[in-house]
Amino acid sequence: MSSDEQLVKLIEHYQKALLINPRSDVIYHQLAELYDEQGNLEKTLETYQKALKVQPRSVMTSEALTKVFARLGFNEKERESLLESFSKTLTLEAAFAVLADVVKPLEELRSKADTTTWRDALILASALAQQEDWNNALKLSYKAIYLEPSLQFPHFTIQYFVLPEIDELESLANLYLQVIRLPKIHRLAYAVLGDILTKQHRLPEAIQAYRRAWLQSNYQISAEKKISQQQTIINYLIIGVGKAGTTSLFHYLSQHPQIINPHEKEIQFFNERYEYGLDWYLAQFPPRSFKKERFLTGEATPWYLGTIGAAERVFNAFPLIKLIILLRNPVSRTISHFYMSAKAGLENRSLGEAIADEMAILGNAENLAQVSETYWKTEHGYLWFSLYLPFLERWMSRFPKEQFLVLNSEDLYGSPSNTLKGVFKFLNIPDCDLISYPKLNLGSYPTVDDQLRKTLFDFFYKHNQELEEYLGMKFGWNDL
Repeated sequence: MSSDEQLVKLIEHYQKALLINPRSDVIYHQLAELYDEQGNLEKTLETYQKALKVQPRSVMTSEALTKVFARLGFNEKERESLLESFSKTLTLEAAFAVLADVVKPLEELRSKADTTTWRDALILASALAQQEDWNNALKLSYKAIYLEPSLQFPHFTIQYFVLPEIDELESLANLYLQVIRLPKIHRLAYAVLGDILTKQHRLPEAIQAYRRAWLQSNYQISAEKKISQQQTIINYLIIGVGKAGTTSLFHYLSQHPQIINPHEKEIQFFNERYEYGLDWYLAQFPPRSFKKERFLTGEATPWYLGTIGAAERVFNAFPLIKLIILLRNPVSRTISHFYMSAKAGLENRSLGEAIADEMAILGNAENLAQVSETYWKTEHGYLWFSLYLPFLERWMSRFPKEQFLVLNSEDLYGSPSNTLKGVFKFLNIPDCDLISYPKLNLGSYPTVDDQLRKTLFDFFYKHNQELEEYLGMKFGWNDL
């Protein structure tokens, strides 16, 4: 057995140990050391961070984490600030947000020539992306990758912010063909290359790039084994609903040692990318040749629930798949959906105007099948996607009810630990206590007029009653 294989075995051993004793900072510490030896920088930092969550005063963990920061080139002040941040937050992205305060201020980093470290490059790339200076954000992200190839963050910046906004794909593809030749490159680089090739409609090459990402991962896999469609099984989908906590739930599930995530959370295959073919979709997920031990994988595209034809497509591909649905108080979901659109620049009306316009077209929404084409040309579905019952009926006419787990979003937010126990039981995997349960992708919006809330409450009242009767569960949304 090679040293790399021994490392993988040891990592799996300590992951199992955490299932038995999830509050042991010593196990986290030992696991972090193994990730460090493996060269997995971000897993090292993430695991040390979890050790601090278990035991914030652990001198052993603090000293080990400080040494990693020092090795990465952070000065004493930066190390102190990062250590304090790591002890307060679970998400690595949030922890590194403090860099904007402890490293050079942005005004001192006016061009890429001023950046001498990957930290500087990342900060300026993020700032330029916010200013929609995509080309320079790309250049700075590439510089961060070149200075520290094992990083995941700059690929995230390119994947989620830069790539959707640029049209010059040939030069970007050539750039990433150079990036993947760098030593110790993070596997996400191959996934981003796959995204670029997909946008160019070079699907066979994209599939190979996605599959190569799994070969480059830190999971145990033999490069000689062919990664085929038959070796990939999708165990679960989080299919709905948008603005109801799917990002948080997906993050919680990813903390379980028996769950391996695909390359991205929302693949949008069964609603927007179906033409790419099933091989393209399966390439996003880990192949079965990863491990001998059983693991699960799945994705979360919350708009599947309301997409006409999605249920049939999913059933044809995976008739035995388990389906998880989060339903949020429709009044709150509608308001959140509107402000998400407004923030994205897709909505110029006031909330009241948008609701009034949509209600005028939907009427009393007695027969949603008869909604006119005018609706889809003028509205964004704020009310439509909060009318859950017709969507559930469509999916449950296709799949047996025992393959569904319907959750109340308010329960997930109010009691995430208990809710997650039910999810683990539904997926038939051991219970796993998390260190914390951050609420991710939350939106903020102004106080909504009481009368407008009452209008929405009245609109959804009958539908909420019918939903509770159909599912045989109480949500409490009609309680004043």
